[in-house]
Amino acid sequence: MDDSSVLTRPASASFAPEATQAFDVVAATVVFRVVRGALCIGLPFAANGGGEPMRVVPTSAPDARADDAGLDAAARGAALRVVAARDLVRISNAGVRGIPAEGGAAARLVVVSWAIARPITAGADAAQSLEADEAFVPLSALPELDEPTRAVLSCAFDAFLDATLADALTRRLLPRHILFRKTDGFTNRSPFESALGSAPAAGEPEIPIFVGLLPDPFPLSALRELYERLLDAPLDRGNFRRQFHEIIALGPITALPIFERGVPHRAGQLFTFDKQAWARFAST
Repeated sequence: MDDSSVLTRPASASFAPEATQAFDVVAATVVFRVVRGALCIGLPFAANGGGEPMRVVPTSAPDARADDAGLDAAARGAALRVVAARDLVRISNAGVRGIPAEGGAAARLVVVSWAIARPITAGADAAQSLEADEAFVPLSALPELDEPTRAVLSCAFDAFLDATLADALTRRLLPRHILFRKTDGFTNRSPFESALGSAPAAGEPEIPIFVGLLPDPFPLSALRELYERLLDAPLDRGNFRRQFHEIIALGPITALPIFERGVPHRAGQLFTFDKQAWARFAST
């Protein structure tokens, strides 16, 4: 073999100084909440440069002195900008997004999380209703989004949707043809994706997503309608009910001896989630 066919390796490698860039690191948390039956996202008002109010994704700067808890604390702090601590059910990591510098500002590295807040029902008091109207926007009626906002929201929504499709309860309840269509290829999984764009994400739920999005106790119809809205897929009521009652037999959901009150239709039985039985169910 002659010398011309031999590849030589450099003794060292380094980044060129012009390739390095400083980032401002922030944590952003996108809060999902069902408000009067609609799946909503927490986007509080803030004043822009011209003084006009605009919807923004809540963010918080991590405390470098907080050791490993810095980012977790910042994610929780961001969530608390739109929802009270007592209503916050869960926070999960979604991913990281780099936001290019604009107008002389430093580029930002955004550590994205998603959270679930307890629902606000149709019968909520005036204070709760005002809070929801001020901070939460239905996913079906999002305002115009700039690219940085779209990147953060799509990262959080993809992780939230992946977690919903991954939990053991969803896999039991959804028909195989719908579950396959929503998980294979990662396109057209939800009617809300076209408004947010797509982004890779990963997430493993600790408990079923619906536990935080529905009131406790909840009627079966509320669970079915939540899946139908989120996935844009009509579900056969009879099959859904049969699958649901099979899950009850396995333990993670308990049927209660009480029914809905004050509804314009036939009152449905109410159910609650059994956290202690969930680990056994999810592992089967």
